[in-house]
Amino acid sequence: MTETSLNLPKYPILDNIEVPADVLESWQITADLLAQIANIPAALIMRTHDDEIEVFVSSSSSGNVYHTGEKANLDSGLYCETVMNTQHALLVPNAITNPEWNQNPDIKLGMISYYGLPLNWPSGEVFGTICILDTKENHYSKNTYDLMERFRDSIQLSLEHIYKSSIAFRQRDKAQDALRDNETLFQAVFENAAVGIAQVSTAGHFLQINREYCRIIGYSQEEVLTNNFTFQQITLPEDLKIDVLNAKKLIDGESDKYIAEKRYIHKNSSIVWVNLSVQLLRNNTGQPLYFISAVQDIGDRKLAEEELKLAGLVYKNSSEAMAVTDEEGRILAINPAFTKMTGYEFDEVRGKTHAMLQSDQHSVDFYIAMWDSIAVTGQWQGEVWNKRKNGEIYPEWLTINTSYHKDGSVHRHVALFSDISAIKEAEELILNQANYDQLTKLPNRRLFNDRLEQEIKKSQREKHSTVLLFVDIDHFKEVNDTLGHDMGDRLLIDAAMRIKSCVRDSDTVARLGGDEFTIILTDLKDNLSIAQIAQNIISSLSEVFHLGTRKAFVSASIGIAFYPEDATNIVELLKIADQAMYVAKSAGRGCYRFFTKAMQQESDFRIRLSNDLHQALHSKQFTVHYQPIVELNTGHIHKAEALLRWQHPELGAVSPAIFIPIAEDNGTIHEIGNWVFTQAVNQAAHIQSLIGRDFQITVNKSPIQFKGHDEIIHNWITLLNDINLPAKNVVVEITEGILMDVVGDIPDKLLAFREAGIKIAIDDFGTGYSSLSYLKKFDVDYLKIDQSFTRHLSLNAPEFALCEAIVVMAHRLNIKVIAEGVETELQRELLKLIGCDYGQGYLFSKPVPAAELEILLQKDL
Repeated sequence: MTETSLNLPKYPILDNIEVPADVLESWQITADLLAQIANIPAALIMRTHDDEIEVFVSSSSSGNVYHTGEKANLDSGLYCETVMNTQHALLVPNAITNPEWNQNPDIKLGMISYYGLPLNWPSGEVFGTICILDTKENHYSKNTYDLMERFRDSIQLSLEHIYKSSIAFRQRDKAQDALRDNETLFQAVFENAAVGIAQVSTAGHFLQINREYCRIIGYSQEEVLTNNFTFQQITLPEDLKIDVLNAKKLIDGESDKYIAEKRYIHKNSSIVWVNLSVQLLRNNTGQPLYFISAVQDIGDRKLAEEELKLAGLVYKNSSEAMAVTDEEGRILAINPAFTKMTGYEFDEVRGKTHAMLQSDQHSVDFYIAMWDSIAVTGQWQGEVWNKRKNGEIYPEWLTINTSYHKDGSVHRHVALFSDISAIKEAEELILNQANYDQLTKLPNRRLFNDRLEQEIKKSQREKHSTVLLFVDIDHFKEVNDTLGHDMGDRLLIDAAMRIKSCVRDSDTVARLGGDEFTIILTDLKDNLSIAQIAQNIISSLSEVFHLGTRKAFVSASIGIAFYPEDATNIVELLKIADQAMYVAKSAGRGCYRFFTKAMQQESDFRIRLSNDLHQALHSKQFTVHYQPIVELNTGHIHKAEALLRWQHPELGAVSPAIFIPIAEDNGTIHEIGNWVFTQAVNQAAHIQSLIGRDFQITVNKSPIQFKGHDEIIHNWITLLNDINLPAKNVVVEITEGILMDVVGDIPDKLLAFREAGIKIAIDDFGTGYSSLSYLKKFDVDYLKIDQSFTRHLSLNAPEFALCEAIVVMAHRLNIKVIAEGVETELQRELLKLIGCDYGQGYLFSKPVPAAELEILLQKDL
């Protein structure tokens, strides 16, 4: 701001204090460096004389219109007047567009931007300013501000010594002290500058070089100066010719300085991109003295440019649709995939918003929430249903990101989206198969468990009972055996309808599998009503079933249990209802039984097994059997699953289905599981050395084990290293439920396996809650199709479509598929037809001891 309307202070005339020639020379270098590094035409040191101001030092840079010795009145509205009056820094990026400065005299000289700092004698009197000016709008960089402040401090220190020397007889000595201090501070500025600076002889030898320059090229200052390095030595040969030509032009006076992007050869032989600015300094007679070179590392910028080119290729060739919009959401550009996906050409969408793609599947609130999130976080991601040009509505996975201007305002929005129709269809099919029994259309076990869990929570809130009926159809096996599976299926469908007709719509009827059904009854107050419902079901199922031209007669045995009276959780409630059902069946079938304490005998047996499990491992009652897993295309055995067997000294062979849940309950699963892993991987290492090729072993890991201590995982990985078995040769088999259990550190433990190289397989896929997002998140390697899907596999069976959907989905996610329960050649051929990778089942081999597995593998060679 000009000060023409103010009474200007009279600055004391201290012209009798001379600035030594050596100090002036140092200041001249300072001004030249400042102009060079800031890449501006004018860097000045101004000195005031009462009512006028003098250009005391002027940079010898190209385009500088100011000359040393020029003076101007202090009432003419110069930039420097305000700096001296306010004693504060002044920044004017563009005087022409600033009403307060558009009459400034410097504009007539073409200087429209200014940045200056005050200079003072130590006594407080004003000395002048240090400033820089440019012919174009310039906000100047932080590096420039830092250099200005460092140079200002250097000059201030010089002024302090000069001032003190002027009032003592040792003026000359003081001036020399000032020079030394100034040179010291100048050297500190030189050394710590944020850009590389070097003094280079006209022949190319480095005379001085700062730390940043050395950092960029990888050599120490001692290496450069002691070995008499030249810029030619470290310049990439392809860039040297133009470098030498530009240096010659400077020496010949054809140019004042040159700026170029070039490449140095780093000490480690890598290529370093820099922005080089070179200026030649001459003596008073015009003879060349040396070059001042300033370099900035632009490797990151060059990398960004390369990435930008690559991004352009991706943009044009990506299978994902992309659209770029302005801050108002108007479309500025699209890629070919956008046209392919939506049907719209660029001319049809230019300047329009994404609203033209919207379907009626989302509410206004949905879009408001989306854009609110973008406004706050700059991004949004989710599933959206949009509409193609032909009117077809389809699902897409949409990601929106935002780029910003330097001032924080929105510059562009970038939308990326992919058509997920095929994935949604596969997911919908899998979820439907996972939640509903495909034969009876009733909820299956998974959905039943979910609804039972909800009812139990409601019971806890409202303090009432939840009733569970466990229904088993009597004599169903005989119907299957005599009339065939088709007739058996028709009976189950009819039975499901009869059971549903005996309960309310609010009650849940589910088929757990085979001939087992469960019923959840709610809001019933007395046992009489419950007993009546059970009897109605038995009576209905006892009536004749008309199966085509045949007739069949069955009945039902029903077990009844209460929550919370009989059990405190879902698992126990289902178990005791099952126990009560078996009591009804033992009583002659065709009846129901409420759970009683007498049924506790079954629990007593479990307790015995639980106690015996604590000694089984140490008593060497466990063995590990192995079931081969065969590559369907070749028939070769590439892997095997380790399966635990328990030979009880009194009870004989105990089924894993019985003792594994008990081991999980009492905690012995951790020690047992660790033992199984050790046995299995040692066997795998032995087999690998025996057959001379990679062999993969699969080990089941209980969900309970994931909740154990972290050192187990560490110990397993250490064991693999000790026995020289690559981690890729080990597969940890888990259930879908583990993927969904995101509490605690289970996700971290899964990822720890992945990082170690151990493979992950999902057992019984499709029988639980299948989530594609979790399959991708944990980078699953194998899916195992449950044997319930392969058991009835035929070309026209629903199981065939489901298996095919699982294989297609898995392969799109780069996941291999293993089918369990393969028992017939037809099943194998159908699985090969849909591209299933591996098969496991009695068709190939039952689980066998390690010695028999080795024999099978030797035959397979």
